[in-house]
Amino acid sequence: MRIHRYAERGDLSGLQRELRQGANINEIESPADSFRPQTPLQCALASPSAGVEIVEFLIANGARLSLSPGQGKSDFKWAIRSGRIEKLQLLLELGADIAEVDAEGYDVLIEAIFSDAQGSEKIALVEFLIQQGAPLNGESTYGESALSVASRCSWFDIVQVLLDAGCDRSRLGWTELMQAVAFGTLAEVQAQLERGADLTAVDRWDRTSWLLSLQTGDRPKAQHLLGAGSDSLAVGRCGKLPMMYAIDSGNLELLQWLIELGLDVNATDEFGETALMLAAELDQVEAASVLLSAGADPSRINQFNQKAFRKARSLEMIAQLVATGEDLADLDPSLRRLFTKVDKPDGWELDSKHYEADKYPRFGKRNPERMAVPFWREMVKFRGEAYAAHAQYQDTDYPIEAAVWCFQRFGQSMTVLSDGRVIEIAGEHEDYYDPDFYIYNDVVVYDGQGDFQIYGYPRTVFPPTDFHTATWVDGWIYIIGNLGYRDDRIIGETPIYRLNCTTFAIEQVTAVGEAPGWISRHRAVLQGRQIRVSGGEIWTIQQDQPTLVDNTAQYCLDLDHFCWHRVEIGAA
Repeated sequence: MRIHRYAERGDLSGLQRELRQGANINEIESPADSFRPQTPLQCALASPSAGVEIVEFLIANGARLSLSPGQGKSDFKWAIRSGRIEKLQLLLELGADIAEVDAEGYDVLIEAIFSDAQGSEKIALVEFLIQQGAPLNGESTYGESALSVASRCSWFDIVQVLLDAGCDRSRLGWTELMQAVAFGTLAEVQAQLERGADLTAVDRWDRTSWLLSLQTGDRPKAQHLLGAGSDSLAVGRCGKLPMMYAIDSGNLELLQWLIELGLDVNATDEFGETALMLAAELDQVEAASVLLSAGADPSRINQFNQKAFRKARSLEMIAQLVATGEDLADLDPSLRRLFTKVDKPDGWELDSKHYEADKYPRFGKRNPERMAVPFWREMVKFRGEAYAAHAQYQDTDYPIEAAVWCFQRFGQSMTVLSDGRVIEIAGEHEDYYDPDFYIYNDVVVYDGQGDFQIYGYPRTVFPPTDFHTATWVDGWIYIIGNLGYRDDRIIGETPIYRLNCTTFAIEQVTAVGEAPGWISRHRAVLQGRQIRVSGGEIWTIQQDQPTLVDNTAQYCLDLDHFCWHRVEIGAA
């Protein structure tokens, strides 16, 4: 709802306009947005972008305050999330309880540790709450305390603040050696070692003193502990690896030292996570570079079927992994905006007549046809799923007549051109049994400045296409492979099309030689004037039945002669 977005952004004029137009200042957001704060006031309280003046305006205009936990977070807890101390001061003046604890045992200090505040702002937030009398030793029903969580997250400055304030240090489970590792001098660590300190003892998070030294980023202490007999292969809670603790610290020199010691850069924890995955998740681009140079494998998959690439959060990290052969088609959909530069709207702008007129997919009549369809453009901006459109326009009668056009897709390729344009091709929405299942054959071209065009094509020119590859070569994008609709698959054939990046016309390419067959979910890499195809699945016959089988071979498409040939594994 638009009033919630204006509150979240701290847009006072937008809020005033919404209220003049009759918006409900206490409106609860729709279920589709239930992961967000529920009211405009809670949106403003939780957002780092909205200042105290927005909160004061909402309250002055009738926004209801909820200063007790009830069935959800209190308004004071939402304000803690933002990290903005001035909001907390206002709510305390209005009667907020600094000692409040919710049904799961979360107090204000634990909430502060989990807040969106970063670095010095988080430290200042914790110090403020302590000064206001926040209880120091609360513990959630999950066994979390402010002290233990700060320690787990490597926020040792906050650990020191909490200890100085009188937090119960037993919550850390630290030995005297661990205390010296975290806050003492090298001489104090050495003294503990001379007294025979237990190197195998573990703390609240199953960290040995050696692992703790890595997480604090102190190489001299780590070297002393290793020299004294610490196990270099020790792991923490859930199998967390030494390299992961070094990455937590942000100390590249320490990470490089562990690699030189011979630790396996591709080792995994209990969830199949690698050090590279953690570096991607924390957006430590330089750490990822060190790991990749040492042989880290970006193709490793964890227990949640994720690679490091799916955890990337910045253009720099994404570009680094793409350089290793990762495909932009695998990019988390929420991050495609980094490339397209199309902002998500604050709310739905179109009335229902646009939805009713153009809600269903249709093929283009020309090659190409510019599809200047307002509803489709809105869906591209939202990257919206069909279900959201159904709900927005109250089109909930089932069974539905046909799939609704949408832009939440799988198997959709993305190609970034050197001039800043970005091209996304086709893809599918949902699985075959869903009423909104549909395989598209369109092309969306972004200008790199926030605008875009949608192009459609006759089915005879470019059929519905998904799980293909898109390779740019000399002004063309070669579209190889496709899963497609079952009835469209032809065993033994490999569909090839190419998109002209000037006119956006598409033409089919005929190639001879030993082709891979009807291939999908594969990889394509340009090598000179050849496109090398590997991996994926091939539609073939097994036991007299058509089925998908893993592709175990590699194939090259020669672009000068449009000829396929099979490549022996390991051949240059």
